[in-house]
Amino acid sequence: MNLEANYKKISVIIATTFLAISILLMYPFLQETASASTPTFPNDGVRLLGTHTQSIVLHVGNLFQIRTIAINNSPGTISFITGPCDSPLAATFHKNVLVKQCVGCFAGAASTSAAVHLVKLRPGGTAQVIGPSLGTTYQAVASGMTVAAVTFHYQSENGATASVTKSFEFNII
Repeated sequence: MNLEANYKKISVIIATTFLAISILLMYPFLQETASASTPTFPNDGVRLLGTHTQSIVLHVGNLFQIRTIAINNSPGTISFITGPCDSPLAATFHKNVLVKQCVGCFAGAASTSAAVHLVKLRPGGTAQVIGPSLGTTYQAVASGMTVAAVTFHYQSENGATASVTKSFEFNII
């Protein structure tokens, strides 16, 4: 009887572990909600795909970033600035997250290896984007489901500034 009880316990532990790993791997895909974008081009313009927090599992007190893939579905090339000090990505949160602004990069950083990069994305091109900019932090301050509105800022081929926003939901534990 004792041996049979041990087998049952081991089976439950293995099944629970497998389920937990499966949920963690599928989490970014399960949490994504419908896009709330403001396209400026035909064919949906610029879109954001696979938007998620980094790290995937957030605990109260954690600092985190947001990652997304920008897809240029417009007929023209778009451009955006990125680098260690700058990000074209910003977010607002419905609850449970504290956004802090502090000192960003120093003026001398632009002349060293922390130089700003102008990324040009041709039609059909994709780029991974990470935010926020240096000097802004996102900190999980309470547990629960949280909605974020992520905005990607860019310039169209004619130099006009534009942006696209996507909302997604994530959990803080």
